[in-house]
Amino acid sequence: MVRGTSVRDVWNELRTRFDVEEWQIPDEWRADRTDSPAGKILRELDRPAAPRTAPMFLLSGTIGTGKSTELWRIAEERARAGAELVVFVDLVRHFQNAFGSTEALQHISSWEVCFLCGVALIRAAQDQGYRWSPDSVQGLADAWSALAGAALPPGAAPPSIDVFAAAKSMVLFASTAASALAPEAGAAVAVVKALAELASAGKWSLPMAKKDTRRIEDQDPLMQSLVDRVNVLLGDFRQWSRPVLFVIDGLDRIVSFERAEALFLHSQMLARLQAPLVVCAPFALRNHLATSEVRRFKPRILHNVPVLDHADPTRPGPGVAFFRDLFQRRVHGLGAEHLVPQPLLDRLAYYSGGRARDFVRTIRMLADYGYDDAAPVATEAMVEEVIKEARQLIEGGVDKGHVALLESVARDPKHELPDNQTARELLTYARLLPYPNESEWFYPHPLLMISKVRL
Repeated sequence: MVRGTSVRDVWNELRTRFDVEEWQIPDEWRADRTDSPAGKILRELDRPAAPRTAPMFLLSGTIGTGKSTELWRIAEERARAGAELVVFVDLVRHFQNAFGSTEALQHISSWEVCFLCGVALIRAAQDQGYRWSPDSVQGLADAWSALAGAALPPGAAPPSIDVFAAAKSMVLFASTAASALAPEAGAAVAVVKALAELASAGKWSLPMAKKDTRRIEDQDPLMQSLVDRVNVLLGDFRQWSRPVLFVIDGLDRIVSFERAEALFLHSQMLARLQAPLVVCAPFALRNHLATSEVRRFKPRILHNVPVLDHADPTRPGPGVAFFRDLFQRRVHGLGAEHLVPQPLLDRLAYYSGGRARDFVRTIRMLADYGYDDAAPVATEAMVEEVIKEARQLIEGGVDKGHVALLESVARDPKHELPDNQTARELLTYARLLPYPNESEWFYPHPLLMISKVRL
């Protein structure tokens, strides 16, 4: 422990460092995942490509497995390289800020995501000092107004938009001016934050992501006009400076396969953008045969960390070591490396189910108890209380039918995914978890195996 620091100070710092809502973490806190597709995506983004054939990726995985952290890593590394203007669009935070709720994300259409990319680009480029042609911006506004009006129910008033005002209210991150400098410009550039949040303010009154929006086919001239207008903006900025990379987080919140299908199978709007994209995929596509049919986009999977032994899931697996590393990185400099004895840390890692969010949450819960008791070290009783609290939370809503299916998967020697909607529901809400091996296998969340699900 650092001299002059009380044990309560240390536990309180752990409460800050293990914030489950904070995924934009310093590099030194980030543990590397050997199974992460981020490295492969970065290599593919390095390859030369024409705007019309720019690489596009769908990153999928269970909610809470660390997709946002990996997206942020990709965005940061590309921003540091400076080859593109990186525009990171956080749809969850944007909808919370602009509309007061994320529920509307369940109804978002492909052309609306395309439009948001255009608005985000306008804002990010302005921050770089670029002055947009009024005609280009008005062209996007007119295309959106026409399309939004056509999609509204009959009799609704045609909408209008001030694109610059909307851009000021976007929640996004973009390359800093310093990150655009070539690496040889000096070592000082390396310490400048590569991505910065662009300040946002105000609510949106635009009709967007409405449940009763009429579906419009890609072949409709209004749809083609909108994507063409976004591509004009991309071309204008590319000619002035450099290409653009969009990283879009938040679409994994979509639970309906029909909506995911409408976004990526029935529509090619996003695929027609003349810029590379890395998109957090709707979870509904995660284990669906249709995923391989998505055009232009390459599917990339971020599995749960294998904290369960495939041969005997009641025993810890190799992924436990990842969470040890994560813990040590986040407590570095506090003198708290031994605050949680390794056997207890491994127990929390195992009961996380390999979900980074669950592990971070349980360490935060443990830090609460440690702070309250001014404990010099975590005890077995504290850890058991954390596990009990986490178990009670995840058992909520699990009914008799769910238990029967989970027990059948646990007893199946191959631990395969059942072919029914209940299994997909359990996957969506992380009661049934996927793990990597030569072929993917599935197992109930280990917290459910304590008392709810029996072998």
